[in-house]
Amino acid sequence: MVRGVFRLFFTFVYQPSSMTEVADHPLEDAKWVIQIHIMAMYLPSLVSGWLIRVVGIPRMMGLGLLAYLGCVALAFSGISFHHYLFALILLGVGWNFLFVGGTTLLPQGYRDEERFRVQGLNDLMVFGSQATAALSAGAVLAAFDWNGLLLIAIPFLVLHGVLMAVWLISRPQNRGRHPA
Repeated sequence: MVRGVFRLFFTFVYQPSSMTEVADHPLEDAKWVIQIHIMAMYLPSLVSGWLIRVVGIPRMMGLGLLAYLGCVALAFSGISFHHYLFALILLGVGWNFLFVGGTTLLPQGYRDEERFRVQGLNDLMVFGSQATAALSAGAVLAAFDWNGLLLIAIPFLVLHGVLMAVWLISRPQNRGRHPA
């Protein structure tokens, strides 16, 4: 969940500057993309609880990771208005699926008497990563371009995928099962 929030804020904070300064889109277009992106972050919440019940937490989070990968691939493919728009829609949907999946998963990983400490630590990590991403986006803007930012996101996506795979393999219901 923390990695998802970091990637979201890192890309989200840099997007308006990239759109207006690098790709020469008007500020009005950048504002429109941000507004649609925010809707893409929160509108899926209307069905994400149902979706978790239907497909399960692992698939929901897998779909979120795929949306992030699609965001990076689409953003790499160009800097037109539609590239930014659909990349940030995928970023928003991916964030929602990972955030809701992670939030649903969190209570399964601790004892009842640990809940306040674990939730506090989780919140500290989530909001600390937001602040780090927001503050570091300016340094990335000075050192790299939009593609540089996207390249920085790839190792985080790979790490996220590896950690999800390890988690899936090590889940108690998967122990003792052998692939056919």
